[in-house]
Amino acid sequence: MFKNRLFLKIISIFTLPILLIFVYSSFIVYQKNIMFKQVEIMKDNLVFVKNIKELIFAIDKEQNAVVKYFLTQKDKVDLQKEFKNSDELYNELLNTVKILNLESKVENLDYDLNRIKEIRQSLDSEKLNLYQISEAYKSTKKNILSSLFFSKHFKYANNYNLDLSKIVDFLSHDENSKYLKELLSSLLESIDKETNLFKNELLNDKNISILFLIIVFFTMGSLFFVLKTIVSKEQESYLKIKTYKDIYEILSKTNKFLTKTYDKESLYPNICEILAQNENFKFAFFYDVSDKKIYAKNGKLKQIISSQVNYYEDISHENLVSKTVKWQTNIIINNFYEKNLSVFYNEAKNLNINSMATFPIKKFDKVVGVMIIYSTQIGFFDKEVEVLFDKLVNDINHCLEKIKYEEQRLEQEDELRLSSYSFDIAEPMLITDTEGHIVRVNQAFCSIMGYTKDELIGRNPRIFKTPHQDYKFIEDMWNCLRINGFWTGELYNKKSNDEIIPLKGTITAIKDKNGKATHYLGQYFDIGKIKDKEKVLEYQATHDNLTGLPNRLLLTDRIEQAIRKVTRHKIIGGLIFIDLDNFKVINDTLGHDIGDALLITVAKKMKESIREEDTVSRVGGDEFVILLDNLGSTRDEARRNIKYLATKIKDALNSIDSIEGYKNISTPSIGITLFNDDSVSVKDLIKQADTAMYEAKKQGKNTIELFED
Repeated sequence: MFKNRLFLKIISIFTLPILLIFVYSSFIVYQKNIMFKQVEIMKDNLVFVKNIKELIFAIDKEQNAVVKYFLTQKDKVDLQKEFKNSDELYNELLNTVKILNLESKVENLDYDLNRIKEIRQSLDSEKLNLYQISEAYKSTKKNILSSLFFSKHFKYANNYNLDLSKIVDFLSHDENSKYLKELLSSLLESIDKETNLFKNELLNDKNISILFLIIVFFTMGSLFFVLKTIVSKEQESYLKIKTYKDIYEILSKTNKFLTKTYDKESLYPNICEILAQNENFKFAFFYDVSDKKIYAKNGKLKQIISSQVNYYEDISHENLVSKTVKWQTNIIINNFYEKNLSVFYNEAKNLNINSMATFPIKKFDKVVGVMIIYSTQIGFFDKEVEVLFDKLVNDINHCLEKIKYEEQRLEQEDELRLSSYSFDIAEPMLITDTEGHIVRVNQAFCSIMGYTKDELIGRNPRIFKTPHQDYKFIEDMWNCLRINGFWTGELYNKKSNDEIIPLKGTITAIKDKNGKATHYLGQYFDIGKIKDKEKVLEYQATHDNLTGLPNRLLLTDRIEQAIRKVTRHKIIGGLIFIDLDNFKVINDTLGHDIGDALLITVAKKMKESIREEDTVSRVGGDEFVILLDNLGSTRDEARRNIKYLATKIKDALNSIDSIEGYKNISTPSIGITLFNDDSVSVKDLIKQADTAMYEAKKQGKNTIELFED
C-alpha cells in the first residue's frame, strides 16, 4: 500500500509533525529511563562508599592496636579481633566491587592489604619499627580511598560530582584522620539525600512523558485510520493499473519470445516460466490436445495436474479443460470457492488459489490446446484482464500456425534433400522426359549397366531393349503408366557389353500441380542373385536332401505330365514301387549313418539301372518310386518291359553286399503297375504300386508283384 505515491504524500503532510512529536516524546521517556538507571548507580555508589568508610575506620583502629601492642607487647587477643574485623570488612568491599564489575579497576587492593598482613606477621620481629608500621597502614588507607575514583559516573547528580582527588589527598595523611569519619559520613548523607530527591523528580517527569506518549500514539492511530479510508478507493485503482501494467510486461516478454521460437516443445514451458514471474499468478499450465501432454513449470502442482491428464481428453468429463475444448471459449472463475470444478479445489486455501481462467488455444481455427492460469487474487480476471489475455492467446495461436508453416517448409526441404541424396546413392535410378529421353541418371545405374553418365544423358532407354521385351510388353507398360501413374514388373536389359541382366523395375510418373506428367522416374533393382537363389530354393523344394533324387512333390508333377503324354500318344507308362526289407533293423542296430549310406548307395544303383528319360524318386524313409513314361504301345509289351527293368533293379540292389564294412541284410520288395490314360489319378496310381509292393512282401520279400485290376 505504501508504494502509492499519493498516499505517501498525504501521510507526509498530515503525520510528519505528529510523528516528530512522537519521536520527541519517545526520546524523553528514554532519557527518563536512563536517569532511573543513574539512580540505581547512585545507590550502588552509596553502598560502595559506605564499605570504603567502614574499612578505613577498621584499618585505622587496627593501626592503633598494632602500635599499642608494638610498644607494650600486651592485649594480643584484642589485636586479633581487630585483624579479623578488618579482614571481614575487606571481603565485604571485594564483594561489592564484584557486584559493581570493578574488579579490573581495583585489582591492586589485594596487594596493598598484603602489606598490612606483612606487618601483622612481623610484630615480634626486631627489625620492625614504628615508621614501617605507619607507612604500611598509611599507604593501604590511601589506596582504598583512591578506589572512590572507580565508582560509576553520575550524569545528573551534580552535588556528588566533587573533586575527589583533593579529598583523597587530604585524608591520606595521618594528621587528618580525625576528620575522616566526619567527612565520609557527610558524603554518604549527601549521596543518599541526592538520590531520593532525584528519584522523586524523575518519577513525576516519567509519568507525564508516558501519558503524553500514549496521547500522541492514539492520535497517530486515528489519523492513519482516517487516511486509509480516504485513499482506499484510489488505492484499488492504483492496484488495477499496476496489474494491467504487469500483464502488459508479460505480453511484451511473450511477444519477444514468440517472434523467435519455432518449436512447440519450448513454446508452452517458456510461457509458463514468464507467467510465473508475476506475483499475482500461483500456477499456469498448458494442455496439448493432440499430444495429451501437460506443459508446466516443474513442481508439486505439475505432478497433481499430470495425474489428471487422462480425464482431459474426454470432453464428457466435468472439468474445466474438457469444457474449454468442447465449448471453445474462455471460462472465468473469479471466486475459486463457489463451485468444485478444479483438482485444486480442496487445497485452494493452503495453496493460496482464489481465482482462475482457462483459454482455448487454436491453430487454423481448431482447438489444439488449453491455457489455464491460477491467481492468488479474488476477482483477478475482470473484463480488462480477460481482453489482455485474449491478446496473448491470439499471439500464441499465430505462433503455432507459424511453427506449422515452418515444419511444412522444413519437411519439404528434407524431402528434396533426401530425394536428391537417395537419387545419388541409392538403387539404380534414371529420369526421362515425356518423350523418353534420359535427363538424369545416378551413378548406381551407370555402374550396373556399364555406361557413363555422359553416354546416357539424352539417349532413349530403348538402347537397353532385349528380345524379352516384345511390342506387347512395351504397350502394356505404357498403358499402365497412363492409367495408374506407375508400373512395376520384371524386365531384362542389355548392358554395354551385351550381357543380359534381370531387373525389378518401377516407373513412376512425376506430375505437376495440375496432375499432368512432366517426367518419369525409373527405379531398378538387380534380381540376378535372387533368380539364382530361387533356383536353389526350387531345387530344395522338389528334391530329397539326402539322395538328391526327386521327392514326392516333383514325382507327382512328372506323373501328371506322363499321364497327359501316354493319353496323347496312346502309349503305356508304369510305376515301380520299391521298399527296402530290414531297413529299420539296420537303422536301429547299426545307426542312422549306416542307414543313410545304404539309401545313397541304393539311389545310385537304381539310377544306373534305368533309362535317362525315366525318373527315380524317394517318397519316404526307405521307399522309392520309379516312373517309366514309355513302355510300349500294347499292354503285353509294356508288362514284359517293366518286369525286365524291375528284375534288373532287384539284381542291382541285391549286389550290395556291405555298407561301410557292415554286411548288408537289406533286400528290395517291388510292386509295379501300368497306366495308359487319365482314368486313374496320380494318388491312386501310387497306391496301386504300393499295394503290389505289399503283396511282394507277403510272398517272402525280395520279390516282384504286378498290380492287376
